[in-house]
Amino acid sequence: MSLFRSAKPSPPQSGSCETAAARIVGVGEMAELVRSHDWSSTPVGPIEGWSRELVAIVNLTLCSPAPARTLWGPDMILIYNDGYRPIPGKRHPEALGKPAREVYKESWPIVGPLLEEAYATGTMFSHRKLQVPIDSGSGVQDSSLDYTFSPVFEEGKIAGLFGLMQDVTGEVMATRDLRESEARATRVLQSIGDAVIVTDSEARVVQMNRVAENLTGWRLEEAKGDPLQQVFHTVDEGTREPVESPAEKVRRLGTAVELVNHTILIRKDGSETAIDDSGAPVLDDNGALAGIVLVFRDITRQRAEAEALRESAARLKAMYTTSLGYIGLLTPDGVIVDCNRASLEFSGTDRTEVVGKGLADSPWFAGTPGAPEALRAAMARAAAGEFVRYEASLNRPSGETRIFDFSLTPVRDTDGRVLFLVPEGRDITEFRRAESALLKSEKLAAVGRLASSIAHEINNPLESVMNLIYLARQAETPKAREYLDLADQEIRRVSIIANQTLRFHKQASKPQAASGADLYSTVMSIYEGRLRNARVKVEKRFRTDKPAVCFQGDVRQVLNNLVGNALEAMPFGGRLLIRSRSGRNWATGKAGLVLTIGDTGTGISPAARKNIFDAFFTTKGTAGNGLGLWVCQEIVNRHHGTLRVRSSQRQGSSGTAFALFLPFEAECQ
Repeated sequence: MSLFRSAKPSPPQSGSCETAAARIVGVGEMAELVRSHDWSSTPVGPIEGWSRELVAIVNLTLCSPAPARTLWGPDMILIYNDGYRPIPGKRHPEALGKPAREVYKESWPIVGPLLEEAYATGTMFSHRKLQVPIDSGSGVQDSSLDYTFSPVFEEGKIAGLFGLMQDVTGEVMATRDLRESEARATRVLQSIGDAVIVTDSEARVVQMNRVAENLTGWRLEEAKGDPLQQVFHTVDEGTREPVESPAEKVRRLGTAVELVNHTILIRKDGSETAIDDSGAPVLDDNGALAGIVLVFRDITRQRAEAEALRESAARLKAMYTTSLGYIGLLTPDGVIVDCNRASLEFSGTDRTEVVGKGLADSPWFAGTPGAPEALRAAMARAAAGEFVRYEASLNRPSGETRIFDFSLTPVRDTDGRVLFLVPEGRDITEFRRAESALLKSEKLAAVGRLASSIAHEINNPLESVMNLIYLARQAETPKAREYLDLADQEIRRVSIIANQTLRFHKQASKPQAASGADLYSTVMSIYEGRLRNARVKVEKRFRTDKPAVCFQGDVRQVLNNLVGNALEAMPFGGRLLIRSRSGRNWATGKAGLVLTIGDTGTGISPAARKNIFDAFFTTKGTAGNGLGLWVCQEIVNRHHGTLRVRSSQRQGSSGTAFALFLPFEAECQ
């Protein structure tokens, strides 16, 4: 007995002997294939023997506008329409009349259990977007199907399944792509550092990022669908009047807009934040307004920084304007960009008369012969990135001459290029006058000390002469001659002292060559008696006869000061070391004469050594004026030399040594 009720001949009924062509209706490829198929080779049997239920469901399948198929009998023989034809793919038309299990081997593990359960229970099932692997001709691919099956009964028993199926793979993929796109858009939106709110065309909130939530105080869940103006409430900082909504402004103008400055955003909790913002339209494919994007940011810190910058600029401008120094701003090629009030007062000009002109041709330099040329050379060095500083004597338009400590400072950008030059002049005329007065004062003091030494040195020979003349008068003739010879020697000694004193203070108009021995001889002759009485032993060592070109009187003043200080440091006697040798200033590479004066005295403390060359600094109390070493340093500087000191106060090895370096070639001023 056949398992299929449709395989048994039906009871004779009207129309039961209809032909296959008459029983199967519909047009199209599948209708023709069903009519012409050899159904007798299948469990279904020939069409002429099909039950009315089977004929009806097959005709329904073939005439359905949607993809449809019928699975008949326990083997679920497949019958399908034209709409369903792409599903079997390359297995069409052989799939017609075959068991579904054979046709859909790749997908049967998924759909098979569903179909078998429906056939066994006679219940309908429906699945939306069921993902099924299908080989439609280009290999097995996952497809998304809307899957529906309803049971077909014959004489009260389940005989088959009828189902509609829709391939929604494109829709699923489009939806997935849309969701991925929305997810990417959301990630991008959340990653933006500024606050962003997106609205629809009616200015209702659609999306907002976390920054916008934090600034407005509204969560997206609360704000979604609300009018933008309710969430983004802004007022003018000054007038406190509401600011036009950026969305309304975009809708009105149809273009991107920026809001006015000094806009305040009032948060949901009533707190306020200074912002700047902009809005832009979002257009659809037809150019119609689809939405609005609002971008805004908290500018509280920027405003505070800008205000601090303005205050700083105001302070700098006040300092620049009111400074007593002469300050300006130049282009790298020396054109005046700006200058302060003090510099204008010096030249007696107005700012408009000098801005835009070359500094070298300005009233500050044009009235002094040689000054413009020296300035152009200095500006060329500064434009190359070098800081330049020199002393300049400049004539005012009134004819007065002033002395300036003048400098040019290059101003660079982040790449190191020179953008501007800053000229700065400090009037040191009075300082130089005071310095000159101090130098003259010290020279007078030195003369006083020298006069005291000379008086002491001359007094002894004169006393000897007086005594010798007295003895000559009383003595016999041979003895008188001996006394007179001794008196002559003492008078000659007085003459030598007088000549050495003249050499000490007689200053030539030009520097002259002098050896170390020559420079020392004058100084040491003056201190001869004092050295003897102070029990100081002099040790001399002259290693070079090569002379240095210098102002001899000034150098002797330095040596006189150093020797005098050395003797004062040895009140109970000691050793005075006098040296000369050839040497080199390693900072400049210049060769020169090194004169050393050393003593075995008490030494100088480290604290005092830091200040010994400062004016008015003294360790002698009321006995000193603090100008000696300061003047020495000034003299040495004018000779482009150096004066260095080493000292120790260690018991048993105390003492001080000064080393004076003078270039062999004349560089003194």
